[in-house]
Amino acid sequence: MLRAIGLPAALLLGGYVFAAQETADQPVVARSTMAKFEAAKDLPDCVSIAPARGNPSNGPSAIFLKAESNCIVPYHWHTANESLVPLLGLLQVTVHGERPKVVANGDYAYMPAQRVHMAKCASSKPCTAILQLDAAMDMHYVDKDGKEIPAEAALASVNQPVTKSAPKP
Repeated sequence: MLRAIGLPAALLLGGYVFAAQETADQPVVARSTMAKFEAAKDLPDCVSIAPARGNPSNGPSAIFLKAESNCIVPYHWHTANESLVPLLGLLQVTVHGERPKVVANGDYAYMPAQRVHMAKCASSKPCTAILQLDAAMDMHYVDKDGKEIPAEAALASVNQPVTKSAPKP
């Protein structure tokens, strides 16, 4: 009787272990010097990303993020928890209603899911960071009152080239 129960249990357990091995995460070494940065949907034009691990559009991931000097990502929130480690430059992170905090090379910043915040590359040179998300990447921009707005509306007023007025004759 014990053998009759033991064999099906062993087969079931063996199948579970095999399935777990098929879906297990794999070791990754990603070099920022080899990253192929590209524009990302719903981010300002002054920001580009490159995957380091996973796919940010459909699940947990780590990405290299690059922002031009003085680039601003307006107030927004994500469904995912986010961790940020700057590699180059100074990043200013502001949680809505709080004072800005500057994070520099090797510092660590964590933003819980659905917490409204903004970011700015506060350096005279571009900023580079590693951004880790525990779910798919999404952007939910908000206006000054905290009401969700379309990305186009949020991005329309930031990171535009400065135009100087011509002197009047």
